[in-house]
Amino acid sequence: MVQRQKRSLTRITTVMLTTSVALGGGLLAAGAAVAADGPGAGVTAVVQNKMFGEKVDVEGKGAVDAGLFTLKTASGEELRTYCIDFDNPVYLNSGAKYHEADWSASSLNSNANAPQIRWILDNSYPHVQLAKLRDAIGDADLSEEDAAAGTQTAIWKFSDGKTATPRNEHAKKLRDYLTGDANKGVAAEPKPSLTLTPDSVTGKAGGKLGPFVLNSSANAVKLAVSGDAADKIKVLDKDGKAVSGALTGPIGKDTQLFLDVPAGTPDGKAALSASADTSVLSGRVFMSDLDDAGNHSQTMILADSIKVSVAAEAKATWKQGTGALVDSSAKVECANGGVRVTVNNTGDQPATVTVGKQQVTVQPGKSENVLVKVAEKAHYEIAVAGPNGYTKTFTGTLDCKTGVTPTGAPTTPAATGTPTAGPSTAAAHPAPSTTSAAPGTGGLAQTGASSNTPIIAGVAGALVVAGGASVFFLRRRGRHGRTTA
Repeated sequence: MVQRQKRSLTRITTVMLTTSVALGGGLLAAGAAVAADGPGAGVTAVVQNKMFGEKVDVEGKGAVDAGLFTLKTASGEELRTYCIDFDNPVYLNSGAKYHEADWSASSLNSNANAPQIRWILDNSYPHVQLAKLRDAIGDADLSEEDAAAGTQTAIWKFSDGKTATPRNEHAKKLRDYLTGDANKGVAAEPKPSLTLTPDSVTGKAGGKLGPFVLNSSANAVKLAVSGDAADKIKVLDKDGKAVSGALTGPIGKDTQLFLDVPAGTPDGKAALSASADTSVLSGRVFMSDLDDAGNHSQTMILADSIKVSVAAEAKATWKQGTGALVDSSAKVECANGGVRVTVNNTGDQPATVTVGKQQVTVQPGKSENVLVKVAEKAHYEIAVAGPNGYTKTFTGTLDCKTGVTPTGAPTTPAATGTPTAGPSTAAAHPAPSTTSAAPGTGGLAQTGASSNTPIIAGVAGALVVAGGASVFFLRRRGRHGRTTA
């Protein structure tokens, strides 16, 4: 008899980034920690302690729960997601934060089957109504739980190369349809809800500061400038035309924007804000930040489009005088196994900048980039330091492949003497171990763990009774990804 359990997933919180800039002989600001694996805002959410689906059998792994997770945004929208990272656990009771990300920063970057996954999402539950899905496969008895489990098992075939078999014929029939000849794939990656990159730029008054690069699924994006001299600063497009208040119509890929700061404007800072009411589209990837215990949860993919309000902000700093004017940005490059840090110098003197343990000299008006190699599933902290106290730190977890167990402590790139860093190393991280809650209430979800191997999770507590203490050990139970005891 198939046991049907309902559960849920994560929610994401938006983090505004501060910047640091140094010019000539004066310190302008101290550095801030910036996420390198996020695309510049987008939707954020927190994993919820529930899940919806059924048990399935995975070849070589045993019984696991397959189905939908839930991520909840700060404003209350619930995002339903599927797993695309089978062997990595998800910590349902951790309050782990997730952020929207591009395919290039995830395991889909090199997955030739990504179009098949996108097709499944567009043609199955919950994006397609259950009645239509029943008609498509010729099964009037398909339930919502069946549909969730059948869809997840189909996705695992293409995301992780897993052979997963539902325990009832209805879910199995759906899986076979989704992985069969009807699946021709959808090659295009869905647009981000709203991103604005880089998070900061520098320059001098009397010139254009930027470019800022905007991407969005919205039909209209509101723009606003705040901060010093906000009433004098103009927003310009790539052709130098003023943009007043908003961009309308479908937003073109990599739309460039600039801030025009009039000559003679006193030294200062301003922020460019972008906001929109739009949809975060099915097929967008959601990646986990470290939770409070230092754990990194599995990567998810959005199952259905949902309307959201989203905002992003980037900073601009300008200063007159002579000297180096340095800023930096970073982007995860899964294809190259690391993080590429770009350092810009918009001043008029060379700048010597340290990226991790490497040094580069950036000539005036030029930029240099450093590829910092990072171990898969390793958390990293890449510090950038430049003239006169400039500092900035890029943090994140490289999550580019499936089938790799997360590691623990942050990595620090070793010095190589070249513009490209060598592989970093991290302290070993033991397999996750946690106290399990009662079925359906959360705890560790360990995708792909075997149901045939009971695991002692840890000490549940000490109870003092009649002057004596009793220590109880709770066994960890499985759910999509959680082991079944």
